[in-house]
Amino acid sequence: MEYLTSLPGVGVKTAACVLLFAYRRPVMPVDTHVYRVTRRLGWTGDGVSIEDAGSHLEAWIPSKLMFGTHIYLVWHGRRTCKARRPLCEVCPISGVCETYRRMSQRRSVR
Repeated sequence: MEYLTSLPGVGVKTAACVLLFAYRRPVMPVDTHVYRVTRRLGWTGDGVSIEDAGSHLEAWIPSKLMFGTHIYLVWHGRRTCKARRPLCEVCPISGVCETYRRMSQRRSVR
């Protein structure tokens, strides 16, 4: 990571992608989809920046699940947990989603 990020124009996300996809290292590249989904699920708190989210997630996602988790988070963020109009009503993981739980509680209070 240190070497890759020392190269001109290579940031943490790009370096993490190289390490995960080319070398199968257990790192979590964080793009807007990964960041949005993990925040909504409650995996990263309000105080965790997009820059720090990768190391935060790496600390508790098992190494052997890192690749698959990354792929699923990106896919889920593109197809279901969309930025402007998340499809919570058809989401297969809404039962473990902090945002969905909060939205459901607000609806039931009304």
